[in-house]
Amino acid sequence: DGALLFTSGYVSNDATLSTLAKILPGCIIYSDELNHASMIAGIRNSGCEKRVWRHNDLAHLKELLAESDPDVPKLIAFESVYSMDGDHAPLAKMVELKETHGAWLMVDEAHGTGLYGAAGQGLADELRLAQAIEVKMGTLGKALGSAGGFICGSCPLIDFLVNRAR
Repeated sequence: DGALLFTSGYVSNDATLSTLAKILPGCIIYSDELNHASMIAGIRNSGCEKRVWRHNDLAHLKELLAESDPDVPKLIAFESVYSMDGDHAPLAKMVELKETHGAWLMVDEAHGTGLYGAAGQGLADELRLAQAIEVKMGTLGKALGSAGGFICGSCPLIDFLVNRAR
C-alpha cells in the first residue's frame, strides 16, 4: 500500500528492523543464519530478543517459534534470494508458519528485485505471496542500476517509519 525510500538497501533494513521494536514491544525477531549484514545490524539495533535458525531449515524455525509465548509479537526476517548461494527461501511455507504462529514477515528482496515477478517486483510477487508479507525491502541498486533502497508495507507502517526511523 505504501513505500519509503532510503539512501541504500543497507539503511532500509537497518532502519526498519531497529524501528519495528517500537511498534512491536517485546518482539522476538527470528533471523535466518545467512541474512545480510544489514538485517543483522537492524536486529542488533532494535534491542529485541533474537533467535537465529539454520539456513532455510523450516523445522528448526518451527521449533523456535513453538518455544515462544503465543502472545509475544514475532517477526521473521529473511531474504527471498540469497546472493552467496543463489538459493531461495521457501516463501509459501514461510507464509504458512507466520499464519500458524501469528508472526509478521519481513522479506529482503534485494536479490529478487528486477529478476522475478511480471514487473520485477521480486520473488514474493512471482509466487503471488506479496500480499501475505507485512514488510518488504528492495533495492534500486543491483538489477535496477541506480542507488537507494525502499521498504513497502501498509500505509500505517510506512507512516510510522517516516516519523520514527533513524
